[in-house]
Amino acid sequence: MATAGISFPPSADRKLESITTTDYFGFTSTPTSAASSIPYGFPATLETGQVWTAAEFTEETRFVVNLTAEHKQELDEALEAFKSLCLDGDLVDRTNFPLHQLQRTLDCVAEQIHNGKGFCILRGLEADRYCLEDSMIVFLGVQSYVAERRMRQDEVGNMLVHVTADPSNERLSKHVRHSTDTIPFHTDPDADVLGFQTRDVAASGGKCVLASGHSIYNELARTRPDVISILAAPDWPFALPYFHQRPVLFHHNGRVIFCFTRLALFGNEFYLRPTSIPSISPRQREALDLVNSIAETNRLEISLQPGDIYFVNNMALLHRRDEFVDDKYHKRHLVRMHLRNEKLGWDIPGELKQFWDEALDEDRDESWHIEPMPESFFPLKLGSH
Repeated sequence: MATAGISFPPSADRKLESITTTDYFGFTSTPTSAASSIPYGFPATLETGQVWTAAEFTEETRFVVNLTAEHKQELDEALEAFKSLCLDGDLVDRTNFPLHQLQRTLDCVAEQIHNGKGFCILRGLEADRYCLEDSMIVFLGVQSYVAERRMRQDEVGNMLVHVTADPSNERLSKHVRHSTDTIPFHTDPDADVLGFQTRDVAASGGKCVLASGHSIYNELARTRPDVISILAAPDWPFALPYFHQRPVLFHHNGRVIFCFTRLALFGNEFYLRPTSIPSISPRQREALDLVNSIAETNRLEISLQPGDIYFVNNMALLHRRDEFVDDKYHKRHLVRMHLRNEKLGWDIPGELKQFWDEALDEDRDESWHIEPMPESFFPLKLGSH
């Protein structure tokens, strides 16, 4: 069985109206109505806060919170209050990192992440304002107000993942996390919310790109409801963290949720899918390509700045990054966390619950590396992303 490479989408310039069922799946007719083909129980349309188009965000003020001098002073004071307790840095939380003024802003950010547009950037913390250890405490302190539960990101318990190019050897440079290539739209596994600390940006390129999963759903419901049935089928062959089959798209307790990574479904030259498990079918491949194509037509490109703290709803939005180039002065470096807010977090579909429970299990070991570490600390297989 041949190993499948990562599939990139058809041209985003191609109008969806011209994509008939024959084009994508070899059928001979175009579906006649969304209502007749949408899977039972799935909504005909979504009217959530996460339904948006990129045109709505021409002004950064729609999604950037610029921290004031008073906010930054409060963060400095909270940092000193926490350090006075002589606790390990990973123990920072709302109770020992007191933010009174900024708390109201961060509560609004949390609400926006879960029930509004689904993303937000906190801007204004200079990258060199703190030493490395202090900057991580501040990041964790802010994060604890937006989504307080921290999730393991791999089987060895890494809580922080460094997303940065590593050209030191060919093996590392081909991994999604350490490459400089454009990657297609996806979600991260096992996370409600993604939190990023921006330590530096690339010399060129490397924008963060978002698309509304709920807008994608509405477009599919309007033009290709048969694809919703394919995405919601329970037979998608995920290879990571171990072989299992489940849907890519869920409708659970009133929420529509996307959950998929390309690596787990296709493999690539770095991670070869085992030949003993089923390959993704042509219909499934084309369904994901259509999702990616719709996402590209409605993509929102965001230029981060050093010091930015950035949150994304990983269940409602799809994300990717652009190709980038580093130089000796600028090296793109994001620190990523997987997070959950127990009060605002969405209910987890049964097919995903085991993975969430394992990521949140407080009895499992945790590893906290505030600087990039060798591959032995950050496994590049077995479900890593």
